[in-house]
Amino acid sequence: MTTNEWPARRDRLTPFLLIGAAALALVAVVYLAGREFGFLARWWLFSGALAFPGFVFAGMLAASLILTFLALLLRRRRKVALFGTGVVSVGLLVVLLVTAVAMPATVTPEAVPARQDGQLRVLGWNVLQGAEDAASRAALIGTLQPDIVVLSELYQGNLLRDGDVPAGYVSYGVRGIAVTVLVADDLPRYRVVDADESGRTSGFVLAPEVDGAAPRIVAAHLVALSFRGDSSGRDFGLDWISSHCGSPDTIVAGDLNAVPANMPGRRLGSCRTVGAFAPSWPSMVPPLFGAAIDNVLATPEWDAARVATLDVAGIATDHRPIVADLVRR
Repeated sequence: MTTNEWPARRDRLTPFLLIGAAALALVAVVYLAGREFGFLARWWLFSGALAFPGFVFAGMLAASLILTFLALLLRRRRKVALFGTGVVSVGLLVVLLVTAVAMPATVTPEAVPARQDGQLRVLGWNVLQGAEDAASRAALIGTLQPDIVVLSELYQGNLLRDGDVPAGYVSYGVRGIAVTVLVADDLPRYRVVDADESGRTSGFVLAPEVDGAAPRIVAAHLVALSFRGDSSGRDFGLDWISSHCGSPDTIVAGDLNAVPANMPGRRLGSCRTVGAFAPSWPSMVPPLFGAAIDNVLATPEWDAARVATLDVAGIATDHRPIVADLVRR
């Protein structure tokens, strides 16, 4: 190769740089449409990517900056390439900054204000079986004083066997389903009225023994999207929840392995997301690069006075807990 051939070949990169920048811009627009409007919200791996806006935009920004750097190496048509790649880089930087600023911050359990009269406090936490022991669970419950606690990846049988039901609470569960619900004993007694025994998801429904005395509770831990992009298990679980949200006065809580963008109109049946939670998973990475897959939804009888994702010191599980204070309309 002569000394003049390399600059000539290098300048041929211009169309490829512009095509690459245009492709990144198109992907960003499609991704934003998915996040905001539910476009392709349950399609293959794209549906999983919707859970990680910070990670996705940071990755696209890095790719765009590489294209911009390559544009600087051009001798001819440098301005055209720099303009095309630079505009996309600036746009992605703005989107990433907006995502970071708009994302709710996590708070410590001690910073959560005391529940006010008339509010119903719901706590959800995937405790990863034995990762969070009875002492850590009791400490968080004691600090927050929730009315309803949904513990994913915890069998009620293990809780009863070890005598780990916190004082002041009644536990509910279904054999073979790794979800346990604790209800404060000053609320009406509940009974299990339905459970998904198909093995495709973990969830059950509680209804008060006296109809209308308290809200129905749908507690669920849905199957995660597989690395091959198989979302059938998760989508089955979302549809199962949706079918139970046809009943009035219903509250849904748990590790749904889905974000609001995966739910058409941020709803499942008549239940809607009660607020924007900071990303809860995985707990070992900054929230900006995590996914808000733990959620609380409720039928129109309920509004949220407060929602928060909790930053628990010394957390052992890979999920941050979430809390929501609900009030009747």
